[in-house]
Amino acid sequence: MAVAPFRFTARGAGALTGALAVLIVAFYSTNILVFLLALFLLGLVLSSLISFARATRGFGAEAFAVERLECSSLVKVGGAGLVSVRLTSRLESGFYAEIRDPHSERLRVLEGSDRLVTWWPPEDAMLLAYVVSPDLRGLLDVGPSVVVAHDLFGLAFKTATFDDPWTIEALVQPPSLPVGHPVRLPSLVVGQTSLSARGSGSDFRGLREYDPSDEFRHIAWTRSTQGTLYVREYERESQQDLVALVDVGRGMATGAGYENALEESVAAAARALRAAFDEGGRGGVLLFAEGVERFVPPGRGSGHEFDALRALTDAEVRPPPSSLAAALRYLLTELKRPASLLVFTLPGDDPVKISAEAAALRAAGHRLYVLLPDVETMYRPLPDAIEQDAFLAILRPAVRRTGAVTDALARAGASVALFGRNDAVESVARLFGRDPRAAGGA
Repeated sequence: MAVAPFRFTARGAGALTGALAVLIVAFYSTNILVFLLALFLLGLVLSSLISFARATRGFGAEAFAVERLECSSLVKVGGAGLVSVRLTSRLESGFYAEIRDPHSERLRVLEGSDRLVTWWPPEDAMLLAYVVSPDLRGLLDVGPSVVVAHDLFGLAFKTATFDDPWTIEALVQPPSLPVGHPVRLPSLVVGQTSLSARGSGSDFRGLREYDPSDEFRHIAWTRSTQGTLYVREYERESQQDLVALVDVGRGMATGAGYENALEESVAAAARALRAAFDEGGRGGVLLFAEGVERFVPPGRGSGHEFDALRALTDAEVRPPPSSLAAALRYLLTELKRPASLLVFTLPGDDPVKISAEAAALRAAGHRLYVLLPDVETMYRPLPDAIEQDAFLAILRPAVRRTGAVTDALARAGASVALFGRNDAVESVARLFGRDPRAAGGA
């Protein structure tokens, strides 16, 4: 059984040292009053320490039963989740305790407290419960719990850490956008960016095999055979699918801290999908680096929306450079109906290959909208002008590469725009809604 070691606090070490010093002074001065005072101080310190040692005999992680109760595992960013832990002492004596439940700094405590200081009676249970709200998406750690035992005067302590970690997955939570007719992308756009409005349309496009998300009224009964159903596909309906492609290659680490290209892209992609789902359309997600990391095919329904947003939540920057050409090639074989592809990327592959794959998608009836980070504006300006000029010189190769990719995609018929720091969501808002300010902005 592992027992926690006995440790002095700064106060305890000072009190013991001071009492011994007074005792030495009294011994050499032969002053009886000082000698008695030294004995009193030393006896007080030692009695407190001995009493604490006896009360916490056997103190350690194995002296407690620890249980996580009703802890939230999935919480939307800005939402609320419960964290609770119950600890039961097996010690036969009581002690003064400080109970802590450390957690990620990205979890704000809304109600309750993650720390408790109290007297812990023998063989009793303590409950620590509080409500947290995540500030950012991702996997956020909670625990392990810690119990610190103190003596009466704060002279010594013992610490026990338990094996009870917990993880809260903070999901992206995009607000709804006002539904309107799509307009052009913001400045630096090449090409027209028209997406379909809600409704099935009336221009007949052709027949395709039935998908479970299709409406029964579109089934072409006279053309269907036993075991195979076909539906009539109309022009506007064919533009309802939206697939958000998010690059997770190392180029998307462009930016400072959490103000990087990937975080901007995830927020904007989530906003775009929210708008598509609100209009009754089908949405999907593809994460890619060197190859496809994860693909959620286009679909609709609450369960599918959860899967798509959870895929975005799990996006993390990968070390290798990304290949947009590989991602587009993959979708060319996976997509069974024309779709609008909203791409957030800073690819590392050959612009010529990207252009070829983009042209193939366009030829298959898909529409391609690409947003690339404006490398120079992804960073906050430096206060010193000379340092700023030097920093921009370092970024110049990445800027030239972004320009080459932009030109290649434009030649393939894609609509291309750049976004800066805190600007990607605004770009998508202008793409899907009439008034970006009504959409909540960035």
